[in-house]
Amino acid sequence: MYATRPVDLDFLNEAPLRLSFAHTLQAAPKAVFDAIAHDVATLPRWYGAVATAEYGGPEPFGVGTRRRVKLVGGVAFHERILAWDSPDRYAYRVEHTNVPGIRAMAEEWSVLDTPAGTRVAWTMAVDAVLPVAATFRASAPGMAVATRRALGRLDRMLAA
Repeated sequence: MYATRPVDLDFLNEAPLRLSFAHTLQAAPKAVFDAIAHDVATLPRWYGAVATAEYGGPEPFGVGTRRRVKLVGGVAFHERILAWDSPDRYAYRVEHTNVPGIRAMAEEWSVLDTPAGTRVAWTMAVDAVLPVAATFRASAPGMAVATRRALGRLDRMLAA
């Protein structure tokens, strides 16, 4: 595993590369937040790119908690929670990954109650060597489609 540079919440706005994807759900904001932040073991049920996700310790989970995520294909991230503002904001930074070339990385899930439903935005902030940054940029359209589909599955799962 490769260590990354520790970053704080400001990095989400200051990173050299920022990708953001959003979708509106009908489920209530708290149910959406709980599925994203609290019930991470269910991530593979609704986000197809995720193979496994788990916290590295017992409840209660919150700022400082460690999380491990493995994607389909073997990419792995060891993360630390930076923000747990239920039901509005959940953010974490990547502390270790098996992807060489990522210098720093953080992600944020924002949950906003709107008249049209619950607006969910996922933002990824990255500082990486040029080839890795270019791969992230080139992958953005596919990530947008995958995120929209995943959030649609989450909405259906929460309605069931």
